[in-house]
Amino acid sequence: MMNCHDATFLLSQSRERTLSFSERMKLRLHVGMCRGCANFERQLPRLGDAAKAYASSPEQKDV
Repeated sequence: MMNCHDATFLLSQSRERTLSFSERMKLRLHVGMCRGCANFERQLPRLGDAAKAYASSPEQKDV
């Protein structure tokens, strides 16, 4: 059984690469049973958008 650490890692990786069939099935099983990972999956696109906005903000260019 996949743990939450592995599941969140794969969820993040899925934004950068295609997961294998085995990875997708293990992830679907875990996310289907774990409310925390399901929430993380739902919020992941917004987290990425926030990170991009922060990285491109003018205040960050001076640091």
